[in-house]
Amino acid sequence: MKVGLALGGGAVRGFAHIGVLKVFKKHQIPIDFIAGTSMGGVIGGLVAAGIDIEEIEEFVLTTPSYRIVDIGIRKRGILAGNKIYAMLIQFMEQTGLGDIRIEELKTPFRAVSVDLIKGKVFVFDEGSLSLAIRATTSVPGIFSPVHYRDKVLVDGGVLNNLPADLLRAQGMDVVLAVDVEREHEEQEPRNIFEVVYRSFAIMTTEQRRANLRYADVVFRPEVGHILAFETSKIRDCIEAGEREAQNRIHEVKKLLK
Repeated sequence: MKVGLALGGGAVRGFAHIGVLKVFKKHQIPIDFIAGTSMGGVIGGLVAAGIDIEEIEEFVLTTPSYRIVDIGIRKRGILAGNKIYAMLIQFMEQTGLGDIRIEELKTPFRAVSVDLIKGKVFVFDEGSLSLAIRATTSVPGIFSPVHYRDKVLVDGGVLNNLPADLLRAQGMDVVLAVDVEREHEEQEPRNIFEVVYRSFAIMTTEQRRANLRYADVVFRPEVGHILAFETSKIRDCIEAGEREAQNRIHEVKKLLK
């Protein structure tokens, strides 16, 4: 039986994926294929490369918040995203991965982005992992797009924020999905970054809902009270992911019997 894991986008809320994966590791849940969008692409790509989830957690929790969000006005995006990319490269080098290619990963992996030229989803199934992660996290209007071959790539959430459908297309028998977005927010956006991101999230709601039908179990960590760029709440997101996964791990085990 093949198990696929879809990790959705959600900015800071996406760190809840770490908590879910910690519980999967504890209960020895096998993952045969990972597909991720935006922050789900970051966490999913690192896990697919074979990095231990606790090591990812430690790096995230010990990295200063100013390195997670690069504040500065740049062309085509409010934030350039360069520090995020540099941080990722540093971490991959520390773990001995360097600029590993997707074809070399221990677990098959797909990162979702969108090509602004053709107006279509572009899925990274080969090439540089770090480039794929940079593209899938380039939220329009916030981070600069990524030029790759003849494409101009932005965050895959524009068209597919929870890529459970990709896992079905790969022949997975069981699909698990982690949805960290919310349809109704609990707080007002605090700044222009959060206004742009929230507008983007609202526009993609229907597509995200549609993709949920491809999943056998959908995990929804309680992160609705956390704002998209509230980096002080990263630990809270991780803990919310742990709670949700622990509460529903019996459903996964039942499917895998």
